[in-house]
Amino acid sequence: MSMQVADLMKALPVLLQLNESGMLSDTEIEFQPFKANERSAAEVHWLFRPEETGGCAAGLVRYAAGGSSPAHEHTGFEIIYIFDGEMITNQGVLRKNELICLPPGSQHSFHSETGCLALIIWEKPPQVVKP
Repeated sequence: MSMQVADLMKALPVLLQLNESGMLSDTEIEFQPFKANERSAAEVHWLFRPEETGGCAAGLVRYAAGGSSPAHEHTGFEIIYIFDGEMITNQGVLRKNELICLPPGSQHSFHSETGCLALIIWEKPPQVVKP
């Protein structure tokens, strides 16, 4: 099933909205446990899933302090944007408002000592690298 741009726009959550004081504030976004690829202490709010798009996926992923993802290889591009907190990867530390684009064939693992909220977009599903 192919997702149309209009469908995608309707599926995107509103991250900030005006409160009664006219200030931008966080909205309530529903998260669910995220256990894909042996991730720990992670929750996800799916924006779109591979079964909806024919392969690519995107989600808001929230890691609690100590959360991690094991070593994995990217079969397509992966883009990570950090909204809050920090993520420690093989490529270095990603902090709030930073973005990284990992090419196909790249490998990494990561963890977050403080916790973080990230937008992660996968062109194709990653594969766990066995030790």
